[in-house]
Amino acid sequence: MRVFVAVPTGVSARDTHKLIGRGISAFALLLLLQTFGQILNQMQWTADWWEAVFMWAFLGLLVVFVAASVRGRGLTWSAAALSELVLFGLLLWPLAVPPSVPATIGTPWLWAMINVGAVWCTFAFGTVTGCVYAIFIGGVFAVIRTMPQAASASLPVALEDAAFSTVMGLIICVTIGILRHAADRVDTAAEAAIVQYREAAAETAVSNERLRLDALLHDSVMTVLITAAQSASPRERQASAKLAVSALERLDQQGDESPDTAPATITELAARIRFTVDDGVEDPEVSVNYVSPEHLVLPGDIVRAVFEATTEAVKNAARHSGATRCDVRLTGHKSGDSTRVAVSIKDNGAGFNPELVSDRRLGIRVSIVGRLDAVGGTASVISAPGAGTEVRLAWAGAAS
Repeated sequence: MRVFVAVPTGVSARDTHKLIGRGISAFALLLLLQTFGQILNQMQWTADWWEAVFMWAFLGLLVVFVAASVRGRGLTWSAAALSELVLFGLLLWPLAVPPSVPATIGTPWLWAMINVGAVWCTFAFGTVTGCVYAIFIGGVFAVIRTMPQAASASLPVALEDAAFSTVMGLIICVTIGILRHAADRVDTAAEAAIVQYREAAAETAVSNERLRLDALLHDSVMTVLITAAQSASPRERQASAKLAVSALERLDQQGDESPDTAPATITELAARIRFTVDDGVEDPEVSVNYVSPEHLVLPGDIVRAVFEATTEAVKNAARHSGATRCDVRLTGHKSGDSTRVAVSIKDNGAGFNPELVSDRRLGIRVSIVGRLDAVGGTASVISAPGAGTEVRLAWAGAAS
């Protein structure tokens, strides 16, 4: 039972497999062209049955192999058949040629194909089998070379010719093995890199989703709980109830909601922010302005992160700072393939010392800084007691 070398599935190994096949085809055709005159000369002495099996069948299979090397399919089985034809054709040469032939018959033309036979064997059955084939067929040729059917060469000449063919065959077989091994290593490394990338991407996606949910819980649920705890009048309790319903609706939507929104221009983003923060309450008075090229478009995930971080910063100003005014300014820049957006949320409230904020407080760390970090942006808070607070958001990336 034949055990062929498995056709590689990796990109590099598959391309190397095809390239080696085409190289063998060119090598075989070149050697056949060099021995064409010798083939015509020796046909007058070779038996018809040998010519039918080991010459015409060989030439037909060679055409098949050349065509297969172009298509990239059928290389293995045709290479195996050709290597066997070369070996058995040489073994049966003494039976196909009568001993009484003149010495001018010269070396059997199959001698020129010994190296290619070893290469075909390596291609079909592997490097070790190909090397054994090269040594064995070299020994067979050395014996036949001393016979009358091969011009009765002396033993030293026969050994010299056989050694030359054997060494050349071994070199080519080992080279093919090295090329295959190198291609397999490249594919293995590439597959490992892809697996690592997918794992890292999955971890990042999970981390970003967890961060998004943490921010949502802070913005909605915790805000509702704090507002409800501080409600004293019926009107405030009614407002707290509405906030609770809104928070439940937002949580219910998360299972069906994609993490990314549609891309949007700075103008559209500013309009969304203005609509969201305009709740009709007098304090603080919120103004939303923007400066940006008309056709600058931000990716969907950036739009979402900037929108949610900005609205959370405005909510913080309303809840904690005692500010009477909050100015939101969006600035977009586009230069070549680069897009940048910067947002400033500045209030005139009481201000605070950012260094004294506990790590357990999630408002700034998760809802603002964390959201920008998740999309590759930055967020910073500038504040001091009595000097108000400014939140700065920034992101830069490829233009849309």
